[in-house]
Amino acid sequence: MNALRALPFVNSARTRLEVVAGWPQLPDYIILDRVVGVAVDSHGSVYVAHRGDHPLLRFSAEGQLQAEVGAAHQRKSIAYDLRGPVPVPIADRYWLHGLHVDPWDNVWITDVSRHLVLKFSPMGELLLTLGTDGVSGCDDSHFFQPTHVCVLPSGDFFVTDGYGNSRIVKFSSRGEYLFEWGERGTAPGEFHTPHVITVGPEGLLYVTDRENDRIQVFDTDGRVQQVWADLHSVDGLYSSADGFLYGSAGIDNALLCFDRSGRLLDSWVEPRLLAYPHAIAVDPDGAFYVAETGDRWDVTGRLPAEREILARSSAEGSAVKKLLRKKIR
Repeated sequence: MNALRALPFVNSARTRLEVVAGWPQLPDYIILDRVVGVAVDSHGSVYVAHRGDHPLLRFSAEGQLQAEVGAAHQRKSIAYDLRGPVPVPIADRYWLHGLHVDPWDNVWITDVSRHLVLKFSPMGELLLTLGTDGVSGCDDSHFFQPTHVCVLPSGDFFVTDGYGNSRIVKFSSRGEYLFEWGERGTAPGEFHTPHVITVGPEGLLYVTDRENDRIQVFDTDGRVQQVWADLHSVDGLYSSADGFLYGSAGIDNALLCFDRSGRLLDSWVEPRLLAYPHAIAVDPDGAFYVAETGDRWDVTGRLPAEREILARSSAEGSAVKKLLRKKIR
C-alpha cells in the first residue's frame, strides 16, 4: 500500500446492518478461503469466488448451494506480490479475483496469477478465454494480473488490468481488442491499481482507483468525466438498480453508498461486523452481499507480517455475508 492520503471512513449511516444468520449453507466439503468476489444474476442467484477448493460457486438467494461453476477450467498456480521492488512468489492456490455477471447471466472472472479473463455460460460452459495462461504482458493478447470485468448492454466489455499494469482495455462483444487507456500515475485518467469497474444506468463507467484513494468516472471512449477524490482505499463498487453506487473499503471494514455525483451518502463502519470487505453486490430487494477476505489491517494501512498472512493457508475470517439494512430507532 501507498502511504495514506485520505482519511479512514467513519460511521455515518442512518441505518444499521444486520447479518442474515446461517447464510449461506455450506456442505462440509467446502470451506471458504479468502472470498474475493460476489455477484447477483437476474434470477436472484448469488455467485461467490474464493481461493480455496471449489473456487466458483452459485447459491440461491436463500443460501442453498446450487452449483459449482467452471470447475474443469480452474487450476491452482503461484501468484506474485508486486508491491515491492522485486516480485515475491506467494501461495500456490486458486487466484480468482474479479467476478461479474453480465446482462445475459454469463459469469466472468479474472485470475490474477494466470493473467486470464474467463467467461462462462450460466450452466458453466467456458465461452471465452482472454489472455495467455501464465504469461504476463501489456498488449492486445496479454494481461498482467487483471482485476475485474464490466459488460455493457451492447455486449462490449472492459477489463481493468490493474495490479501489474495500470490500464483499462475495451473489447467488442466477440472478444476483439478495441483500444485501451491509462498508465501508472496520479493524473486524471492514470491509475494505481484500477480494482473494480462498473457501469451506471446512464452509461458511464465507474472505476475504483484504489491506491490513489479515489474513484474515476469515464465515458465508454475512455474520456474522464469526474474524479471523486479523498476516498480511502475503496476496493469494491457496485451500480445498483436503486440508482446508487455501493462500495466497500477493506482496510476500514466499511461499506459505502454514493450518489451519481460522487457524494458519500452513508458509510457503515460497525465494530467487528466485517473482515476486509473486498467486493459488494446488491440484490433487487436491497440486501447486501459482501465478500470478505478475512485479512486484518492496522491503522497505518499495512498488514502485520504481510507476506506471512498472504501465504497462510488458514481460512479464518473469510466469509460471504448477506446483510439487511435496519432503521436505527
